Amino acid sequence: MALVVRDAAVWDGDSSEVTPADVVCDGGRVVAVEAVRSVRPDTDDDVVEADGAVVVPGLVDGHVHLVWSAGPDPAGVVEADGEQLTVLRAAENARAHLQAGVTTVADLGSNWDVAIAVARAVELGHVVGPRVLAAGRTVAMTGGHDPFWVNACDGVDAVVRGVREQVFLGAGLIKTAATGGVYGRAEGEEVGASELTAEELAALAREAHRRGVKVAAHALGTEGIRDSVEAGIDVIEHGVFLTEEIAAAMAGRGTALCPTLAVYRSLAAGGGPDYATAKAVEVVRAHDNAVHLAMEAGVPIVAGTDAGSPGMPHPSLEDELAALHACGLPPLDVLKAATSRAADALGADVGRIRPGAPADLLVLDGDPFTDPVLAARPRTVVARQRLVRGG
Repeated sequence: MALVVRDAAVWDGDSSEVTPADVVCDGGRVVAVEAVRSVRPDTDDDVVEADGAVVVPGLVDGHVHLVWSAGPDPAGVVEADGEQLTVLRAAENARAHLQAGVTTVADLGSNWDVAIAVARAVELGHVVGPRVLAAGRTVAMTGGHDPFWVNACDGVDAVVRGVREQVFLGAGLIKTAATGGVYGRAEGEEVGASELTAEELAALAREAHRRGVKVAAHALGTEGIRDSVEAGIDVIEHGVFLTEEIAAAMAGRGTALCPTLAVYRSLAAGGGPDYATAKAVEVVRAHDNAVHLAMEAGVPIVAGTDAGSPGMPHPSLEDELAALHACGLPPLDVLKAATSRAADALGADVGRIRPGAPADLLVLDGDPFTDPVLAARPRTVVARQRLVRGG
């Protein structure tokens, strides 16, 4: 049984314009993009009538935490609930993303490697959710950022072991922490302070790439960002104190930036603990400048929300698309940040509509090339050829 989306204005994830077409999906993948109204479905095929509406690839959220609740202290909730309740919450959070058209998420940190289990459950059909690229526990230093889900590794040999362990457990990518952060520890953690050394980061990236997975580094401070870029890290998360020099290096290497703008605005407005609010105010002042530097240098921008963090529910991609647009990213680039560019940065075969691509499609009301936020309000959601919302 095939699925046919008829009379669509198809945006393929790369082009600067749409193409009138019918999209044919079979076996969970796009098999053809044909001239509009040229496809004659069989009687048992599923048919979605787009009626001329824009159809885009399923969206990618490049930074989530499925185990977290988005309350004032989500790490505390996980500690109180324990592993079994946390697994159930993570599965429900994954389902919520899918209903909003987010067909792929990168989970960049989970206690007990819960996100790896959710990723497997989705693949096996045990739960309904988006494709989950799960890091599981972060490979980071003892006593560093987000210690509650760290695979603690100190020294070059240890980080190599940590990468191998996470890949063995099923991680689809590796997450590390190059600097301190805003939410996580009330004491003993500074926003810009470096954590893993340049040598540790280089060994980590080299081993991850040898194992065939990408690396995302939590990096707010300038030194940590620079060390991560020079180490060959694929995606810089947050990148708050980015410099013009580092942005140029990122553009030259193809290193992506996932700024997560909206979460820091939420924290600065009092969405989390008092210590995090004070730190976030400092971050917000610098963050817009970092994104502007990245845009001017031609750094690939990835849309990620940090969903699950204080004030950022599952899903929150609409807020991040709006923040990127307000920061000056043109609508087409905002859409690419949540589709093809995110997919490329994460090494995922998603984010495009073309033969062979996964059958992840959204039918939209309105023009996302004028208001990219509309991409996060789909009329119809198709994931792996399965109609999960609308019709």
